[in-house]
Amino acid sequence: MTQSTGVGARLAPASRRQQIIEAVRPLYLSRPYDEVSTAELAAAAGVTRSLINHYFGSKRDLFLEVMRSSIRMPADDLPALDGLPLAERARRTVEWILDAAETYGQAWVNASGAANLHGQSDLQQVVDEADDHAARLTLDALGLADDPRLRARLRPVAALVKAVCREWLTRDTLTRDEASTLITDTVLVIVTQEKT
Repeated sequence: MTQSTGVGARLAPASRRQQIIEAVRPLYLSRPYDEVSTAELAAAAGVTRSLINHYFGSKRDLFLEVMRSSIRMPADDLPALDGLPLAERARRTVEWILDAAETYGQAWVNASGAANLHGQSDLQQVVDEADDHAARLTLDALGLADDPRLRARLRPVAALVKAVCREWLTRDTLTRDEASTLITDTVLVIVTQEKT
């Protein structure tokens, strides 16, 4: 017997949390935080406001979880890169990042730049965590050790990726190939300078 995931269905806590996050994500990605009420969030998720508070503590905590899940790159989807030269590994890794950006489209661009939109320190911390995670994934994809100094040099590339994706996806001022080349070349400069 399969368990229903509809409104009013009984779900395990982790499943219910994820269901709420997925249900409210469109609200937070399409409108500023201050314009979304807790009542709207509860209605979108098909739960009561008290259940939102039970699982997340506050509207702000739910917002941070939505942002965290919206901008963090999933490690399990990395392409197979073993045995490839560094330049090809970098190119394929950047293509994987651009595939994700294209899949999530404008919502990803909005979420990834959310710290600039809201300027709140807790949100900046979420963005910083996502940028550090992306730097670790990039090092792993390139077959390089997780070196704190090299990771520090890669973290700022996240800002470049976001800006390039805005130019490509939102403003249509760069092609995907131009975006890929710009990011790949930057990553290669950073990791090869560090190795010398």
